[in-house]
Amino acid sequence: MSRRKQKYRAPVRQTAFADEGRKNLPADQRNLIASVANDITIPFFSGVMQHADETLIAQGGGKGLAIYDEIERDTHAGAMLDKRKSALISRDWEVEPGGDQPVDKEAADFVAECIDALPFDRVCRDLLDATLKGYAVAEIVWAREGNRIKPVKVKDHVQQRFVFDRDWNLRLLTWTNLTEGELLPDRKFIVHRVNVKGNNPYGLGLGNSLFWPVLFKREGVTFWLHFLEKFAGPTVVGKTPYGMVTEEQNRLLNTLTQVRTSSAITVPIGTDVEFLEASRGGTVNYQDFINYWDTQISIRTTGETLTSQVTAGGGNRALGEVHADQLETRADSDGDQLTDTFRDTLCQWIVDYNFPGAAMPSIRRLRPKNELKAAEARKAKAEAAKVSDEAIAAVVKQSAKFEDDQVAREYIVSFDVTDGLSDKTIDALVAARKLFAGDPAQPDPFITADPALFSAAWLKKKH
Repeated sequence: MSRRKQKYRAPVRQTAFADEGRKNLPADQRNLIASVANDITIPFFSGVMQHADETLIAQGGGKGLAIYDEIERDTHAGAMLDKRKSALISRDWEVEPGGDQPVDKEAADFVAECIDALPFDRVCRDLLDATLKGYAVAEIVWAREGNRIKPVKVKDHVQQRFVFDRDWNLRLLTWTNLTEGELLPDRKFIVHRVNVKGNNPYGLGLGNSLFWPVLFKREGVTFWLHFLEKFAGPTVVGKTPYGMVTEEQNRLLNTLTQVRTSSAITVPIGTDVEFLEASRGGTVNYQDFINYWDTQISIRTTGETLTSQVTAGGGNRALGEVHADQLETRADSDGDQLTDTFRDTLCQWIVDYNFPGAAMPSIRRLRPKNELKAAEARKAKAEAAKVSDEAIAAVVKQSAKFEDDQVAREYIVSFDVTDGLSDKTIDALVAARKLFAGDPAQPDPFITADPALFSAAWLKKKH
């Protein structure tokens, strides 16, 4: 007899695809209907696809992706991008076998050997340039060593040298083909993309949104420098008498211009020289303007500010830990995307060359462990297990009052606290229920319904 109450289950209904006449999928179910060929959101000016980045289209001009290099030249934006990359690169890596067969583990060991021989951190950092620009390209140089083929060099390339055709094939722009480029061989170039939406093979990087904060900040710095120049040195005003010829006025102007670097000057008699001091009011200043855009850059890049900026109001440890978690979350996301790229390219090609048919291994960056949180979780589980054990013991102890094993079993399984126990464990508890109660349990008149015992128990309780 089952120890669980039978729950109602709806009868299984076969779908139309399970019918005898629908075993073969229709053609329109096997192919992509909304393909790049009929995508009205992507303009076609040649046989290659164009960027869908609106910022790049509007502001790139003849520079193309080079406008996003200006973002990295900004001290704060460049530091935030490096910080995000370093949060991932600083982690250890491992290669996980794709299966349990010996050949799967042998393939994973060989992939790990190849990765260990490469400057893998530099390769990852180069490919993470896609975080800013949407995609990154690296070329592999292969070599044969004994009976194995392995990558011996991975070289990153500037994105502006490449385009994609409608099938997302990478093409290299050359002097003889500056428009559509030349088709490249298979198993040669790694393409890492981020934020791929729809049929856009170029991805969408942070440059799309960081361009404007960096631009506004740069313009603000320009005005700030002009402002400081006005306040650092007053404007010199020379008043000349009526009738002074233009040549003498120009000579006086040159003299007054030298006031900023000279300790003494001479001016004609009748000329008044004054210093015009700049003045302003209000509490808003250029530094607040610059700090505002730095904050926006931090939030967009790493999702936090407390680990990179000190606010006037300060902060607390708990809030700082939350901000640090935001950075780790973005590093986790970057690592997962990079794992997918390596599995589909480098790992796939190493296995294809050397272990055909083996399950595909994965290269992963290890997530850092929070020892404090892990200890708190273990403590909470231990306390929960203790409470559960005490509840089970109390139920089994009460079941010892039943002489019949089947009745005792039904009593034990009627409590939710025993839902996680197997039938074998329940049988063991039923057999050992007298031990939980200590001495052999006395018959319970409320259970046995013996009138004599019931009367004796009632009189004993009353007196």
